[in-house]
Amino acid sequence: MTSPVGRREASKQATRAALTTAAKRLFAERGFEQTTVRDIARTAAVTERTFYRYFDGKEGLIADEYLTWLDRLHDAIVARPAAEAPLVAVQRAMTAVARQAAAEPELAPLWLFSEGSPIRTLRRFEPRPLLRLEASIAAAILTRMRTDGASDGAAAESEPAPGGADEEFKTRVLGRVAIAALRSAVIRHRELRAAGEDGPQAVEQLLDQAFAIIREQASARGPSQDA
Repeated sequence: MTSPVGRREASKQATRAALTTAAKRLFAERGFEQTTVRDIARTAAVTERTFYRYFDGKEGLIADEYLTWLDRLHDAIVARPAAEAPLVAVQRAMTAVARQAAAEPELAPLWLFSEGSPIRTLRRFEPRPLLRLEASIAAAILTRMRTDGASDGAAAESEPAPGGADEEFKTRVLGRVAIAALRSAVIRHRELRAAGEDGPQAVEQLLDQAFAIIREQASARGPSQDA
C-alpha cells in the first residue's frame, strides 16, 4: 500500500512535470517573452500560487531545466569508456546529450547558450551559467582521471594524485575548450536557420565539426622554432 508521503511526493513530481511541459509548449508557440506565469499555470491546470511553490518565475523554471541537463552531461562524461582521451569523452558525451536535447528543443540547454534573451534571463537566476558548465565538465574530467589512476592497483592508491594543481588546470582548460566548441556549434546552427537554409545541419553534426577543427589545429605544425 502506498504511504501518504509517497503519494504526496508523486503528486509533487507530477505537478512539476505538468508545469514544465506546459512552459515548453507555450514557449515554442508564443516565445519566452510573450508567455506569462499565468499562462503556464492555466495550461497546467494549477493556480499561479502553485506555480510559485515550484519555481521562482519563468527564470527559475529555465534554470531548473538547465541544471537538470548539466547533471546529465556531467554523468555522461564520467560514464564514457576509460580508454577515451578526455576531450574525446567530452565530445562524445556532448553529442549524445545534444541528440537527447533535440527531442525537446524548447528548453534544451543548447538553446540557453545562444545569444539573446534566454541567456540573459537565465543569468537572473544563475549568474554565471557558462562558468558553472565549465566547472561541471572539469569536475567530470577530473573524476575520470582519478578513477583511471585508482584502477591501476594498490600502488596508485598509496601515491598522491599526479599533477596536483597542474591536473586541475588541465581540466579547466579542457572545459573551456569544450564550451567554445559547443557555443560555436549552437551559434552556427542559429545562423544557418536565420539564413533560411533548408534542413540546416544538426547541432551535434556542427559540434563534431567544431571539435575536428580543434584537433586539426592542435596537430598542425607551427613555424619552425629555428626560423
